[in-house]
Amino acid sequence: MELLYYLLVGLFIIVAIFIIVLVLLQKSKGDIGSAFGGATAQSIFGVGGVDTILTKGTYWFTGIFLVLAIIIAIVTNVRNNSSIMQSESVNTHQTKPVKSK
Repeated sequence: MELLYYLLVGLFIIVAIFIIVLVLLQKSKGDIGSAFGGATAQSIFGVGGVDTILTKGTYWFTGIFLVLAIIIAIVTNVRNNSSIMQSESVNTHQTKPVKSK
């Protein structure tokens, strides 16, 4: 179980790095002025475009990233076989109310 956990975390980090690289390599949809309303509506909302291989790769790697995050959470839970609430102690000591004068 330890080996599986470390393999998944390593793969998770590699996929995260691929996502960063893919996003940085993509062509910008506009300049900084379009983010603040400096461009026309057509350039902001455009007619759409053909998804490039970088865009499709970003979609796929993001999906893999999310699935790996869920699998790592499940493996961690099975590995620890415990809950956060099990380590919390419950204070059952009751105090007497203070009488007002």
